[in-house]
Amino acid sequence: MGLVAGLIWATGWVVWVVMGVWVLSGAVTFVPSVESLLARLMFDMRPPTTVELSKLRPLWQSVCVAARVDSSRYTLWVEQSKELNAFAAGGRTLAVTRRALELPPRALEAILAHELGHHLAGHSRASLLAWWYELPAQGAIWLVTTAMRVVLAVGKAVSRFGTAAAALAVALLSLVLLAGLIALNPWLLLMPLLSPLLAWSRRLGEYRADATAAGFGYGPDLVNVLSGWLAAEHAVRRPLRVRALASHPATADRIRRLRAGR
Repeated sequence: MGLVAGLIWATGWVVWVVMGVWVLSGAVTFVPSVESLLARLMFDMRPPTTVELSKLRPLWQSVCVAARVDSSRYTLWVEQSKELNAFAAGGRTLAVTRRALELPPRALEAILAHELGHHLAGHSRASLLAWWYELPAQGAIWLVTTAMRVVLAVGKAVSRFGTAAAALAVALLSLVLLAGLIALNPWLLLMPLLSPLLAWSRRLGEYRADATAAGFGYGPDLVNVLSGWLAAEHAVRRPLRVRALASHPATADRIRRLRAGR
């Protein structure tokens, strides 16, 4: 945001005002109506139907009784996805996919307990706030990665000529890109590192939510659910880049931690 403000106004105090306003704007994610709006528009969620709610609400209340929390503090949603998943967001939102509703009751309870763990640890509110604050950074990451792709594409095209002049042209183009990024803001060079760091923090949150669900008595049930997922994965090892950017740890690691009581 400081970069955008600097490019438009180039005045020191205006830049700080813009950044201050952006920091304060995160407060809107704490407003219940805004959270519901984001759930509908950004996360493709909808309120459960009467039939869905008749199955979901008793299981959710059982989880909340085990956790000794008030179930009415949270709003249940259904995520418009065919995948088996659940989602906690903000301070009140908890969603499951339509396919998750097909799970056996105890398995679905275990998943709901995991998502409640995110809420109780503050992960869901922090994640929504981080998502809001990440928007400018994600735009900057897109800008940097797109510029890199352009340089690589030009380099691949020019390399076909196999001449010293072609290699020199690619090197000069790379230097121009780096110089341009440094001129805009040296911190842009570090933007591609943000995604792995944010993914790592989210993986730690998943471990914590698993441990919380186990503390409510759902450890064995969660292991059963994860074991089913592990079998469906066919033991395919993910590439290093995929593992570094994954928001969830490897299923086998989650099972090992749950069985070890961590």
